[in-house]
Amino acid sequence: MKVMLVNPAPERYTRARCAPLGVLSIASYLEAKGHTVKVLNRPIKSTNINDELDEFKPDFIGCSLLTNLAVRDCITVSKAAKKRGVCVVWGGPYVSAIPEIVLQLDCIDFISIGEGEETWLELVNTAEANGDLYSIKGLAYIKDGKFVKTPEREFTDLSTLAPLNYDLIDAQKTLYTNYDYDGIMGMYLSKGCTGRCTFCYNHDFHKSCRRSRPIEVFIQEAKTVKEKYGAKAIALADELFGYDKETLREFCDAMNEANLGFHWGAMTKIGIFDREDFQMMYDAGCRWLEFGVESGAQTTLGRMKKGMKLSRVEEDLQICKEVGIITLCYFIVGFPDETEEELRETCRLVNKIDYTRFVSSYFSPLPGSEIFDKLVAEGRINPPKTMKESMKTKILYSPHPNLSNVKTLDLKVVRSHMLWRSFTKKKFNQNGKLNYATARKDIYDVLKSLKGHGFKNGIEQLFVSGYEFLDIFFYANFFPRILKKYELNKK
Repeated sequence: MKVMLVNPAPERYTRARCAPLGVLSIASYLEAKGHTVKVLNRPIKSTNINDELDEFKPDFIGCSLLTNLAVRDCITVSKAAKKRGVCVVWGGPYVSAIPEIVLQLDCIDFISIGEGEETWLELVNTAEANGDLYSIKGLAYIKDGKFVKTPEREFTDLSTLAPLNYDLIDAQKTLYTNYDYDGIMGMYLSKGCTGRCTFCYNHDFHKSCRRSRPIEVFIQEAKTVKEKYGAKAIALADELFGYDKETLREFCDAMNEANLGFHWGAMTKIGIFDREDFQMMYDAGCRWLEFGVESGAQTTLGRMKKGMKLSRVEEDLQICKEVGIITLCYFIVGFPDETEEELRETCRLVNKIDYTRFVSSYFSPLPGSEIFDKLVAEGRINPPKTMKESMKTKILYSPHPNLSNVKTLDLKVVRSHMLWRSFTKKKFNQNGKLNYATARKDIYDVLKSLKGHGFKNGIEQLFVSGYEFLDIFFYANFFPRILKKYELNKK
């Protein structure tokens, strides 16, 4: 069978477009099982979908959605496919959480719920044998006007999956720059996270379960991306890197033994490693780590179910600084019931860890998360009833709905100040090297989009990015009273 898998272009993005690992994993698995697969990585190259369909003539087309930001592009792709009689399947965390609503669109045949590799393989194998597609596990669809959801599919043994074939995504075009490192390639070692953060889809999508791929497969892929595509560094996309000391040591030992000469970074958790562990990571090539701190108030962290002690934040970040690891911390402002004092505690923490970088986003009630269900049960938000309603939510980029006890203007000022502070930061680590790498990279990404999407789309993206830049600059610099209120005027 011929399968076209699509990583859709989101409506707005100003950061690097790295390798679409979920789509690539499914594509590599299907190809290894004898099917013909083509991947359209539309954030990198947005070609004419009608020409692509007419040339490739797929039997199936699949679209992957992490959030609602790329729904419009998926609709464009799917309508073009349906006109040609192609079976359309959507998947990913976003559609897995609200399949009944997504299927209101008349351009979709099936929703693949949860992890997709085995579901896709059974789907195309069954179609090839003229079997019954409607009995396959892990699917949702509309039949005779009624919504149907088949039994849940068990997790795949990741050791049975094929190595990722980066040829499918024109890998060199997914290399990007960050943290002063060029030629970064996205890779993954594990799926899922053991956490139960109330704002995250992980508990619903991954069942708070973390599973690892064989380290030898990962190492071979790392060798390939270096030798074949010119990658110089690795960004691990794992939701929870390391997990425990034994897993961490296995990875570091394998990287040292392979002697790839790679620098790498990952996302992990505050409070699970000590100085010896961070030093071991550095010795194995780690040069940056990202932490989901989220808040500087222990009470807020409790409502988030972060399972993290604030007392460890400064300690871990300071150790990383001392051993030479750049750190980035994620924060959420406007969490439900957050008070001004709790937000002030977050700002105090930001002042203390000014040597790190920050990414701050507004709280968004994501379908599939525990807090979403809680807010619906309490009558504080209304679940979307239509795709039009679901698409209105500006995930991460808007303070609405504001479910905190903090004024919306205050949230805008605090978030913008954190982002501006990171954007204009002059040094990232203890060596005192002065640069504006973040600013240079963001500007480079915007200009690159002019070429990647054609002149019209590039100009639209330029205006979106310019508006966002001015919005952040305005709120970060023209409200001194609010900055003083939250002690952000202190350096």
